[in-house]
Amino acid sequence: MTTDETSPEWNLPTAGFSFGIVWGMVALLSSASVLADTPQAIHTLNIPTPMASPAAELTIQDAIKQALNQNPVMQQSQAAISQARGAIQEANGHLLPQLDLTVGAMASNNALNVFGMKLNQGNANFNDFGVQQFFANAGPNFGNLAGASSTPPDELNHPGWYHNFQTSLKLSIPIYNGGKIRAMRRQAEAYLQAAQSGDIAARQHLILQVVQAYAGIDAATAFVEVTREAVDAAQSYMNLSDRLYKQGVVSKSDLLHAQVNLGDIQLRHQQALDQRANANDGLRVILGMDASKPFTVDELIKIASPSGTLAEARSLALDHNPQIQALTQQIDAARSGVSAARSIYKPQFNLVAQQDWNSHNPGLKNDSYTIGGVMSWNLLDFGARSGQVDRAVAGLSAAQAQQQIALNQLLSQVGEVWRAARLADQRLQVKQLAIGQNDEAVRLEKLRYAQGLSTMTNLLQTQAELDKARAEFVQAQYELVLQRANLLLATGQLEPEAIGAVPLHETNASNPSLKVSSRHARH
Repeated sequence: MTTDETSPEWNLPTAGFSFGIVWGMVALLSSASVLADTPQAIHTLNIPTPMASPAAELTIQDAIKQALNQNPVMQQSQAAISQARGAIQEANGHLLPQLDLTVGAMASNNALNVFGMKLNQGNANFNDFGVQQFFANAGPNFGNLAGASSTPPDELNHPGWYHNFQTSLKLSIPIYNGGKIRAMRRQAEAYLQAAQSGDIAARQHLILQVVQAYAGIDAATAFVEVTREAVDAAQSYMNLSDRLYKQGVVSKSDLLHAQVNLGDIQLRHQQALDQRANANDGLRVILGMDASKPFTVDELIKIASPSGTLAEARSLALDHNPQIQALTQQIDAARSGVSAARSIYKPQFNLVAQQDWNSHNPGLKNDSYTIGGVMSWNLLDFGARSGQVDRAVAGLSAAQAQQQIALNQLLSQVGEVWRAARLADQRLQVKQLAIGQNDEAVRLEKLRYAQGLSTMTNLLQTQAELDKARAEFVQAQYELVLQRANLLLATGQLEPEAIGAVPLHETNASNPSLKVSSRHARH
């Protein structure tokens, strides 16, 4: 398992491409745009486009499920868990006896090796010691006994090439290894827990990306509706200016101003369509969806308002944030690593049982047995062991320092997103009120213009304020979802069951004062 899979990143994600879309549209609509003169606020809307093929409805839960199943981030996280489980299995295996089978063949003209192979095969004889050569040199009556005794035996010293086929079955039983193997197993178990916490963290970050992208499509679609209504309004203002100009009520400059405004709004409507297409592509990337597969979004994300105090939210984050948990488990792994390093100062004892077969030809012949115990204890290594222990202790200190830094950053981040979530709720209410006030101002200014008491410039300026209020209301809706999701992420609660949604038709029924279109958009 690598550091990237469990080490936390404490900058909570921003909205990415979706947030850029929202702010970009707010800026676009706040400049000088004109909207239809309706007294209602704007919710996330769906716009009809020509249907080339049937489009499946994509709910937020479907999107989350598809991302979790197909996104490579989750595949990488699962691979880290598999690696940690493999390390545990490896450590457990070192605690159990080990049985090895060895089959080999050897050929040699080394005197000692040849004699040993003959002994193992049971083929050694007196002539291997040069008995015939001795009697030949000693003579019939052993008259040359001294000379024969000092003559080197050629058969023993120069045996020539000889070969042996050996089969061995060896059983090794670990008895005591200074606690190293058990410490390594505890370390592997801690790494597995850290990998699992890292998997939860990766899962929650991916859910946040899906929420951002999905809510970004909702917001971008709402901006498409805003600009479409702005085109209708600009067209109606141009028609009104043309009629009043023909009646001599207004000057031609008002008509020209209205015509230029219509072209500008039509351009912005196309930009809004492009922004929505960008938002759709962003969600497709996260889900791994084919670009040719159409889908519809017909529900609004709904995340419950955070309950409790800031202190309670911070306590929840400390207890449940998966990145903090991963760091804690990494510290446990580092402690076990220190124990494993210190075990090399202790003696080791193991039992060995072995059975061998040796033959001049392949086969199981001439079996022999060996049983023994081996104790080893490294008494002096000139600092090699102490260096290994120091390195493990330093790793533990680094892990503890990293956890403390992460804790401090988490507490700060929780406070930031908790306050931002509360502020986003208040901002949404203020923007909804601003829509009603600016809408009334547009209505009055339009009446003044129709009576020749105002100019097209004043009317468009007043309408631009309403335009801005509606755009900021859509942005506030998006930001509310985003900040609540960020708070759930910081406290370790961002799971699919925490993400709710409201179908658009239910939003219409529960908010009759709000204008919500029931049209569907093909994405």
